[in-house]
Amino acid sequence: MTPEAAGDPGQFTNEVVWNRLDGGHSMIGPFSAATIDRMLQGARLGKNPRILDIGCGLGAWILRALELYPDAHGVGVDVSRAHVERARAEAERRGVADRFTGQVGDAWDLVRTGDFDLVMCVGLSDVLGGTGTTLRELIRPRLRDGGVVVLGETFWRRPPDEAALRSLGVAEDRYRDLEGVFDEVIAAGGLPVDAHVSTETEWDAYMWACVRALADWGLDEAPPEEQGEILRFMADYRDAWLQGFRGKLGFITLLLRPVPLRLSVLAGRRPAWAPPPWTA
Repeated sequence: MTPEAAGDPGQFTNEVVWNRLDGGHSMIGPFSAATIDRMLQGARLGKNPRILDIGCGLGAWILRALELYPDAHGVGVDVSRAHVERARAEAERRGVADRFTGQVGDAWDLVRTGDFDLVMCVGLSDVLGGTGTTLRELIRPRLRDGGVVVLGETFWRRPPDEAALRSLGVAEDRYRDLEGVFDEVIAAGGLPVDAHVSTETEWDAYMWACVRALADWGLDEAPPEEQGEILRFMADYRDAWLQGFRGKLGFITLLLRPVPLRLSVLAGRRPAWAPPPWTA
């Protein structure tokens, strides 16, 4: 959900951090349980829906969807075996394991059928080829007619300074601004019908959960010879957030309805030469 820390993290990767998140904040990303509920309820799925979660992580989105839609069946795909195993265990705990299938691997290869009522991809499009490619080539072919999409995208809340770029280890063009996200989504045939920009409170809750997970690991669980290295990584992870990209990196979750090609021009942006409808 956030890029790897700049430099060589050694044994420490975002996957290692995320696998240590607990029930206090099991969402891999800056969003709350209320945000997840709002987007999933807004999907307004019909009877016996089929749901696909691309990059399901620990299962926060897909398992909640199965709770909100008791006749739904869901498939969660992630390249991390540890993530999928955690999601399966959580499905058992929450009583939805009989309706959840967890698959380890690349969604491009594992899921080829196109009859899902809801396809979710929250925070992964930048590693899947970009927003437009993800929507047009990965999501749309797997979505039935009339289906809906939940898409999560990172963006710059304001132009990043050198501290933000160094802390994330990225170039400025890695992300767009918020308007750029909408431009790309709409150009790819997505019609936003709801959206939530993560609040600073949601960002803080997520990042502090990651820091707490690392601190607990270093102080309580690691053997003495590894404690120093873990706590050093925890401190760098914390300060990359506090001194680097806090308040500069944003995240938006969108609920989309795909637009038929014949209507895409009418549902898209007005060309620059066309006067806006509110002009007198």
